[in-house]
Amino acid sequence: MGRSVSPPGAGGRRCGGALARLALGLALILVAGSALAQSAATQGAAARNPDKLVVEANELVYDKDHNTVSAVGGVELYYKHRVLQADRVVYDRTTKRLYAEGRAKLTDEKGNVTYAKRFDLTDDFAAGFAEGVESVSTDRTRFTSPRVERSAGTVTVFNSGVYTACEPCKAHPERPPLWQIRAAKIIENQQTHVVYYEDAWLEVAGVPVAYIPYFSAPDPTVTRQSGLLAPTFTRSSYVGVGVAMPYFLNLAPNYDLTLTPTYFSSQGPFLDAEWRQRLENGQYDIRLTSIFQQNPDLFPVYPYDSGDRRYRGSLESNGEFYLNDKWRWGWDITAISDPFYLNDYKIKNVDPSQYYLQDVVSSVYLRGQADRGFFDLSGYRFESTTAAADQRQQPVAAVLDYNKTIPVSPDASGGIGGEIKIDLNAVNIAREEAAFQSSMANALDATYHLYDVCTIGGTVVGGYRTGGTTSGGPGGSYSPANDCLLRGIAGDYTRVSEQVSWQRKFIDPLGESWTPFVFARLDGEATALNTAGTYGYGADSVYNSGQSNYFSQDNGSAGRAMPGVGLEYRYPLVSTSAFGQQIIEPIAQLIVRPNEVIPKLQPNEDAQSLVFDETNLFAWDKYSGYDRIEGGTRLNYGAQYTANFANGGYANIVGGESIQLAGQNSYTIADAANTGLESGLDKRYSNYVIGETVAPFSSSFSLTSKQQFDNSTLALTRLDVIANASYGGFATSVDYGRYAAQPELGYIYDREGLLTNASYKLDKAWTVDGSVLFDMSRHYYDQPGQSTPRLYTPNYAFGLTYGDTCTTLKVHYSSTTSDPVYTGTPPVRDQTLLVQLTLRTLGEVGGSVGLQ
Repeated sequence: MGRSVSPPGAGGRRCGGALARLALGLALILVAGSALAQSAATQGAAARNPDKLVVEANELVYDKDHNTVSAVGGVELYYKHRVLQADRVVYDRTTKRLYAEGRAKLTDEKGNVTYAKRFDLTDDFAAGFAEGVESVSTDRTRFTSPRVERSAGTVTVFNSGVYTACEPCKAHPERPPLWQIRAAKIIENQQTHVVYYEDAWLEVAGVPVAYIPYFSAPDPTVTRQSGLLAPTFTRSSYVGVGVAMPYFLNLAPNYDLTLTPTYFSSQGPFLDAEWRQRLENGQYDIRLTSIFQQNPDLFPVYPYDSGDRRYRGSLESNGEFYLNDKWRWGWDITAISDPFYLNDYKIKNVDPSQYYLQDVVSSVYLRGQADRGFFDLSGYRFESTTAAADQRQQPVAAVLDYNKTIPVSPDASGGIGGEIKIDLNAVNIAREEAAFQSSMANALDATYHLYDVCTIGGTVVGGYRTGGTTSGGPGGSYSPANDCLLRGIAGDYTRVSEQVSWQRKFIDPLGESWTPFVFARLDGEATALNTAGTYGYGADSVYNSGQSNYFSQDNGSAGRAMPGVGLEYRYPLVSTSAFGQQIIEPIAQLIVRPNEVIPKLQPNEDAQSLVFDETNLFAWDKYSGYDRIEGGTRLNYGAQYTANFANGGYANIVGGESIQLAGQNSYTIADAANTGLESGLDKRYSNYVIGETVAPFSSSFSLTSKQQFDNSTLALTRLDVIANASYGGFATSVDYGRYAAQPELGYIYDREGLLTNASYKLDKAWTVDGSVLFDMSRHYYDQPGQSTPRLYTPNYAFGLTYGDTCTTLKVHYSSTTSDPVYTGTPPVRDQTLLVQLTLRTLGEVGGSVGLQ
């Protein structure tokens, strides 16, 4: 079998090589010849002069009658950091053979040890045999054999040999190891570095469990060698049973090819080929997969899956190359025949909890980074792998980011000092079809119940609006007033934004911190809407012309400026005691600037994700991107508590409020995506936000929590809690979120969810683990006849793992259920059982099975 990668700690020393090393030690007697004499040299003398042969023995015997030289009694030979020990070592000058008897032991320069009862070798070490051999390498691999034969100088045969990478049980060394390979012959070719096993059994705890007539593997000194890799097995309802036999081709030290032909019982042959190459300044790989399906009708019909498509495949490539120590460029590209291919054939390893909600992102980039500067120019293409997304609504984008911090010397700036920051962002986004999303109730197409078409009128049944007219056409129009958001424009959008800022911190004699800052931002943009397209989804259609209702014009360019000045005040009050150090720090921040200017044609592509919490409470601009910018005069105030406990624990609590003192509150201005509305910032006095991170001990428990409270009623509007705990062999984590309804953003009900993970170490080797995801708001979307429990579990998993120094066994089960809110079809439950067995130095074998 081949080996493409040698994991850390894997592998071992060549088994036949141990016999050769012992022969070399015996040869030292021959090297000394008739000049051999007993020496009182110590190990220290041998260490000081390793190239000199040093011999210790009780007596040295020259037998002229038999023409032999013998070292007898406690024999120890030191040469080039090798140590040979035996009761008796004899060299026969007539037959030119070497003999070693009685507890023979050779320790080589790397610490590998070989034991034998008796050796008989020719003086050129090309042939001979040994009896009762056991070889133990420094990485704890072992070969044993009652008789070992060596021939042609490069081939060593272990008759009735046994190999294992497991250490003997210390309490009961007489017991067999957890696993071992017992073969009629184990043959090592030291020239090709391949070990062959003939008529072999895999034994577990001494019990034969698998018979292998013949197999081969690189000797453990080899990290790359052509040959078969361990097979993998899969099964699912769509593709049937699959058997893959990878073959690794070590074409050169810096490039290789792995071919993985697979046969699926329901779909036929499947090809997977991966090329990897490492160059002087970087590396890249290319992976191609393809199949001509025999039974495509086993998959759900389009658009729920690939339907009757016969040819399917993918092309993946990623690479990275360094131009110098500061600049690099690279790519990560994936092209697929259809959105469902990667999941249907498990091409990529995916998080089971995100199995139905994943995008493939292809990118090309150029990046540079210095001590205080960063440059990134990237191009992106997004490809959805879910039925609920139309590829025509996915964007293609190019993004430029440049950040530079320049320290200003007070001496060279007339006492100004501080630092200047330069931030540049440029983006170009193109999309074929406008991406609309219903606010208030969902408005999915009437035919497939997949696509958000923003129909208007009608009645709301659960999460669906029914009986409406087709919007954007003669019967209605898109607009936020008609409960429809524009998440992405159809057309072309280009924007360039640059901000230059200065700030400097001053600390007065009382310890108060004063940080004045000044900034100025310029934006230039050009937009060309595509209002011509119409896209049908069964009985419904999406009209690009509906974009015109959100803007005052369809094409145009604009520029805007946002200057600002501000001051941040902090007064840390420090207390130190036997309890630890505590700091209470009042914080106030005042920012003065004009109102936000929104051009007549202002898409919002990158600033839609607005979450107001303690992390952006004191941000100059709380929007997540550049398409929107905070305006008006605003006061942010709060306090921070920090504690470093004497026992190694810590705590940090930050909380406060943001107040719009003057000017227009940007968060009350609804853009095409209603960003800012219902954020907690869309009023003069914002909601209160608090964030805590607490770890009362140096380890074993930590808690991170974020809350947002209504400023008038103190009702909890947003809560995130992440807790981690461990005790003994038990470890668990809990992630809980609860968010109040935001109907203007499309969330008409409260959202609530809980993710739990736990593991328990049964002993040193065995571990059990599990996870459960609860969707606690799914029941709000029940249709007539549905009754979803409050603790609805769309995803859960559990597993059992065994791991010791030589073996790893993993058994993992996962279950994921699709969300009928988005698919409009009965939920689909995907169950997978994964089994993986790794035998150290030999490789791994495993497979996955889809359960129904």
